[in-house]
Amino acid sequence: MNEYEIVIVGAGPGGSTAAKEAAEKGLKTIFFERGRTPGEKNSSGCGLGPRLWREFDIMKEINSKDCPSIREGRAARNYMVDSEGKVTGYIMTTPTSSVEYEPAKSWITLNCYRSDFDPWLAKYAVEAGAELKTSTLVTGLLKEDGKVVGVIDEKGEKYKGFVIGADGAVSMVAQQSGLRQRWGQKQVTLTLQYDFECSTSKIDDVMGDEALAVWWSATFPAAYQVFFNSSFHIGFGNWMTWWDRNPVHYLNKVINLDYFQRLIRVLDAKPREFQAHLLPWMGMPVNTHTDNVILIGDAGGFPCPLEAEGIYPAMVTGRAAIETAAEAISACDTSKQFLSLYDKKWMETSVGEDFKSGPELQSIWMALPFSPRQSMSWFVPLFMEILGGIIDWSEAHPVRIRQVARRIKQYLPQLVPFIVKEVIPLLTSVLGEDRMDLLTDPEKLLTAMPEIEEAITKAFTSEEED
Repeated sequence: MNEYEIVIVGAGPGGSTAAKEAAEKGLKTIFFERGRTPGEKNSSGCGLGPRLWREFDIMKEINSKDCPSIREGRAARNYMVDSEGKVTGYIMTTPTSSVEYEPAKSWITLNCYRSDFDPWLAKYAVEAGAELKTSTLVTGLLKEDGKVVGVIDEKGEKYKGFVIGADGAVSMVAQQSGLRQRWGQKQVTLTLQYDFECSTSKIDDVMGDEALAVWWSATFPAAYQVFFNSSFHIGFGNWMTWWDRNPVHYLNKVINLDYFQRLIRVLDAKPREFQAHLLPWMGMPVNTHTDNVILIGDAGGFPCPLEAEGIYPAMVTGRAAIETAAEAISACDTSKQFLSLYDKKWMETSVGEDFKSGPELQSIWMALPFSPRQSMSWFVPLFMEILGGIIDWSEAHPVRIRQVARRIKQYLPQLVPFIVKEVIPLLTSVLGEDRMDLLTDPEKLLTAMPEIEEAITKAFTSEEED
């Protein structure tokens, strides 16, 4: 019997973070990776958000030598695709002036492949003292008197200790511990993508600081495009309840857009791999722990409820899990009741802040970009009518304003119910019911935000002086 204090199944970002945190606390730790190296079995790249740099000092050490696929993404392009499959417009976004810290002021994401990032992160866990066991598939949980006390690998080797499940969407730890048999169809998405290779110089010359793109469409679920040093992904996902045809059919709709084909030509991009995986995507994680077991990252259902980004939640919950486990081990109490401390800890983080409005965030996202035929079919032309009508010389500007207003009026039967059903609940969740009336009561709004009243007063004073 191999005895440890912490046994971690999975050496992805969450598992490696947990291993590093545990080792730094002096806990005897082992973490397992089924591939020959961490990241080898992962089929995708990732966008690393600025919050990681704010909360994990280790991120300041990442570099292009250790992670050669890295590309910094300052700008994101948003393409609007109508029901005819035509790109009717696009807009560029960059970090806005309300962003409060670096590096978020400089870029939106740092993109790299998991095959680079995962081993880079795991290295720090090993240097901290954690034992990494690669090429090892953990196939079961070790139990005594019905309670989980460790894990068993494919060769029958046993490892005793507090168990952290960092083993992804199809989590063996979750299933065998009784926390979950499988995800419900409304809790998990099928995500698929094509990977293209192209030269670094082509991306630099053509895309510049654009390292991200979103294709908002009325014919397929919202697609993402992520650029790396010498390659890019194009892909999307949707909940399992949505698909009415082979998902590849919809992905090919993206690939076959005239605009996308033009992009392939100018970048001289070559397809090299098709990738698909399952991803939990829900409004609130459930069943995250039981006796002597904690789930983190995808295994616990922690991808962001809005855009399903998973690296940051995995690392944050990995840290919270070890803080909880360390207290439980010190108290000689690893019961489910004691481990409820874990939910309290992660709810106090930025991850928890997202999930406080998780159901509303997920609902509005599911109802808009991931309901292309129902919602995007009216949202795309509405959005482009408003945006395009501003920059138009076809008529006198007052005439164009009236024309745009008449066109917008046609979409009110779809827009108003959407606002009532999706937007208002989200605003209520974010602002709180006691502040919602500010949106409809001018006097209360002026009282709550005196700067508005001050600005109005100055405006009228200036007019009188003139």
